[in-house]
Amino acid sequence: MKKILPVAAIGLAFTTFIILQLAVNGQRLSASLTEENKAQYALFENEYSKFADVDHKGNEVKLTQVDAPIVILNFWASWCRPCIAEFKGLNQLIDKYGEKNIFILGINNDTESPKKNVLKVKSEYQIKFNSILDPKGTYADKFKVIAIPSTIVYHKGKVIRFFKKEYDFTSDEFISLIESKIKD
Repeated sequence: MKKILPVAAIGLAFTTFIILQLAVNGQRLSASLTEENKAQYALFENEYSKFADVDHKGNEVKLTQVDAPIVILNFWASWCRPCIAEFKGLNQLIDKYGEKNIFILGINNDTESPKKNVLKVKSEYQIKFNSILDPKGTYADKFKVIAIPSTIVYHKGKVIRFFKKEYDFTSDEFISLIESKIKD
């Protein structure tokens, strides 16, 4: 028993040390992610303020001139199945809240025949929003988007959400967020 007690004490001390290290490093990691998000959101907001282009129909788009309180930028491509899956939910947002409350702009990243592909997908999936053609990835670079689908959600020019993968825009959580911001 006397031989086991020192070994148990050392084991307990080592385990406590490891747990404390994980806890402290975990807090640092959480803090750094928060700082990373702040920097990323600041970049998104800066790009929002400068965004001006022409959509696939030839309409000029300046995000700072959009009247809707909610602006959604959705990065997508015609070959991306998760991107296509998001369209139904995005269309439902437009149906539910109207263009007065939500403005959705697609950023299409097809490199070959982008306009043809946008028109085909828009017709096939009855997409209710327009898209910017970005075959060279200029906007993906500016916004530092590295994967699609990616979606940035703004409220009056400030980022409220960023999704780096497929998202259900009809989820209760998202609908509650949107409704609270539209009332704001």
